[in-house]
Amino acid sequence: MKYQITDSNGRRTLAFRGQLTFADRTALDPVISQALAGGVRELDVDLEALDYMDSAGLGMLLTLRDRAGKSGAQVRLAKPRGDVKELLSLACFDTLFAIES
Repeated sequence: MKYQITDSNGRRTLAFRGQLTFADRTALDPVISQALAGGVRELDVDLEALDYMDSAGLGMLLTLRDRAGKSGAQVRLAKPRGDVKELLSLACFDTLFAIES
Protein backbone atom coordinates (compact mmCIF):
# COMPACT_ATOMS: atom_id res chain seq x y z
CA MET A 1 0.00 0.00 0.00
CA LYS A 2 1.30 3.37 -1.01
CA TYR A 3 -0.52 6.54 -0.09
CA GLN A 4 -0.35 10.32 -0.06
CA ILE A 5 -2.32 12.80 2.04
CA THR A 6 -2.90 16.33 0.73
CA ASP A 7 -5.03 19.32 1.69
CA SER A 8 -6.65 21.64 -0.83
CA ASN A 9 -9.58 24.07 -0.63
CA GLY A 10 -10.69 22.88 2.80
CA ARG A 11 -10.75 19.21 1.84
CA ARG A 12 -8.29 16.49 2.67
CA THR A 13 -7.48 13.78 0.16
CA LEU A 14 -6.07 10.36 0.95
CA ALA A 15 -4.82 8.88 -2.32
CA PHE A 16 -3.98 5.18 -2.51
CA ARG A 17 -1.68 3.68 -5.15
CA GLY A 18 -0.89 0.10 -6.07
CA GLN A 19 -2.75 -2.45 -3.97
CA LEU A 20 -4.84 -2.45 -0.80
CA THR A 21 -4.83 -5.99 0.60
CA PHE A 22 -4.90 -8.07 3.74
CA ALA A 23 -1.15 -7.54 4.09
CA ASP A 24 -1.77 -3.79 4.62
CA ARG A 25 -4.24 -4.09 7.50
CA THR A 26 -1.81 -3.20 10.30
CA ALA A 27 -0.21 -0.36 8.33
CA LEU A 28 -3.56 1.32 7.69
CA ASP A 29 -4.35 2.32 11.28
CA PRO A 30 -1.72 5.10 11.49
CA VAL A 31 -2.67 6.23 7.98
CA ILE A 32 -6.29 6.67 9.09
CA SER A 33 -5.17 8.60 12.16
CA GLN A 34 -3.02 10.88 10.03
CA ALA A 35 -5.80 11.42 7.48
CA LEU A 36 -8.31 12.38 10.18
CA ALA A 37 -5.91 14.50 12.26
CA GLY A 38 -6.70 18.12 12.92
CA GLY A 39 -10.47 17.81 12.94
CA VAL A 40 -10.90 17.28 9.21
CA ARG A 41 -14.59 17.37 8.20
CA GLU A 42 -14.40 16.09 4.61
CA LEU A 43 -12.11 13.33 3.42
CA ASP A 44 -11.83 12.23 -0.19
CA VAL A 45 -10.32 8.79 -0.74
CA ASP A 46 -8.78 8.89 -4.21
CA LEU A 47 -8.74 5.40 -5.72
CA GLU A 48 -7.69 6.34 -9.25
CA ALA A 49 -4.18 4.87 -8.93
CA LEU A 50 -5.34 1.82 -6.94
CA ASP A 51 -4.87 -1.19 -9.22
CA TYR A 52 -6.13 -3.95 -6.93
CA MET A 53 -8.11 -4.35 -3.72
CA ASP A 54 -9.24 -7.54 -2.02
CA SER A 55 -12.07 -8.08 0.45
CA ALA A 56 -9.78 -7.02 3.31
CA GLY A 57 -9.32 -3.72 1.46
CA LEU A 58 -13.09 -3.29 1.49
CA GLY A 59 -13.03 -3.90 5.23
CA MET A 60 -10.33 -1.27 5.64
CA LEU A 61 -12.50 1.27 3.83
CA LEU A 62 -15.32 0.43 6.24
CA THR A 63 -12.96 0.93 9.18
CA LEU A 64 -11.97 4.30 7.75
CA ARG A 65 -15.63 5.28 7.37
CA ASP A 66 -16.45 4.23 10.95
CA ARG A 67 -13.52 6.13 12.44
CA ALA A 68 -14.32 9.18 10.34
CA GLY A 69 -17.93 9.07 11.48
CA LYS A 70 -16.87 9.02 15.13
CA SER A 71 -14.86 12.18 14.55
CA GLY A 72 -17.65 13.86 12.57
CA ALA A 73 -15.99 13.59 9.16
CA GLN A 74 -17.65 12.63 5.89
CA VAL A 75 -15.83 10.21 3.54
CA ARG A 76 -16.21 10.16 -0.22
CA LEU A 77 -14.60 7.63 -2.55
CA ALA A 78 -13.26 9.21 -5.72
CA LYS A 79 -12.30 7.94 -9.16
CA PRO A 80 -12.33 4.16 -8.73
CA ARG A 81 -11.54 2.35 -11.97
CA GLY A 82 -11.25 -1.13 -13.41
CA ASP A 83 -11.39 -4.07 -11.03
CA VAL A 84 -11.57 -1.77 -7.99
CA LYS A 85 -14.66 -0.05 -9.39
CA GLU A 86 -16.25 -3.41 -10.15
CA LEU A 87 -15.51 -4.73 -6.64
CA LEU A 88 -17.06 -1.64 -5.05
CA SER A 89 -20.14 -2.13 -7.22
CA LEU A 90 -20.46 -5.84 -6.40
CA ALA A 91 -20.15 -5.07 -2.69
CA CYS A 92 -22.84 -2.34 -2.98
CA PHE A 93 -20.49 0.26 -1.53
CA ASP A 94 -22.52 2.94 -3.27
CA THR A 95 -25.07 2.44 -0.47
CA LEU A 96 -22.40 3.11 2.16
CA PHE A 97 -20.29 5.83 0.54
CA ALA A 98 -20.69 8.70 -1.84
CA ILE A 99 -18.70 7.59 -4.89
CA GLU A 100 -17.56 10.15 -7.41
CA SER A 101 -16.40 9.05 -10.83
